[in-house]
Amino acid sequence: ALADAVDRALQDRDWATRQLPRRPQLLPQLIQTVNDEVASARVMAAIIGQDPVLTGNLLRIANSPAYKVHERPVDSLQRAVTLVGTEGVRQIISAVLVQPVMQVQCEVFPQFSAIIWEHALLASRAAADHARTVTFGDAFAAQWLGLMQGLGAALVMRQLLQEAQTRGETVEPALALDLLERWSLPLAQRVVAAWELPEQVHQALAADAEGALADSLRLGSAAAAASLLCRHGHGTQARMLALLEQLPSAPPHALRGIWRRLHGRNVETLDEALHDAHSKAGT
Repeated sequence: ALADAVDRALQDRDWATRQLPRRPQLLPQLIQTVNDEVASARVMAAIIGQDPVLTGNLLRIANSPAYKVHERPVDSLQRAVTLVGTEGVRQIISAVLVQPVMQVQCEVFPQFSAIIWEHALLASRAAADHARTVTFGDAFAAQWLGLMQGLGAALVMRQLLQEAQTRGETVEPALALDLLERWSLPLAQRVVAAWELPEQVHQALAADAEGALADSLRLGSAAAAASLLCRHGHGTQARMLALLEQLPSAPPHALRGIWRRLHGRNVETLDEALHDAHSKAGT
């Protein structure tokens, strides 16, 4: 009954009017600078610099595992531009604009908001890298796919929690998973249309989508999940890479480069740390 209620709510033609997040105010400026080949990272960073809150979010994301490239923390927009370059700043700014609308207060699954955000951030990075190095596609469009998929999932969970509270029912994990699998991409498509993102992004989010961008999204989403499993001690990097290599459009040489940039050499799982310790003890 709860699942039916969520389905009915999401199918309602008025749902988007009431529930879809508003387009970030600075998004049109970002898209304009991305389409301008001579626009530099400093120009884009200056757009974000107009808003202290967004500036703080940019620096926090620049220091996250998905983007951190140096031991020293990134403590200024200038340093962020210097370290991650134009392409990196484009990706980070996109994430900065999306993050505020992805927050979900979820007592049933208290880690949901943090995990879905981290997955979206990692998926957008991996999808962009895949588009750039494997399919030679539009990396900017690919990164939006990862972010929009995460935003779609957040909207599904928000509606589920709202319906459960109204009905006084408990949310079971299996029900949440089923709804997330069925509705995350359709809701992501609605956001893409409402925010007037490129049509190719909308098409690649279809459940049966084919082509280069769809491949980038699938690889990015899987790589992000694999990285999270490693970070939380649920698998080794070797095991995750072996699984990822079974995906279509994932040549091993390119995949290892994507994984290295995504996962970071300084990240190790508990079992890998123990293995290293035993190896040193043996020598």
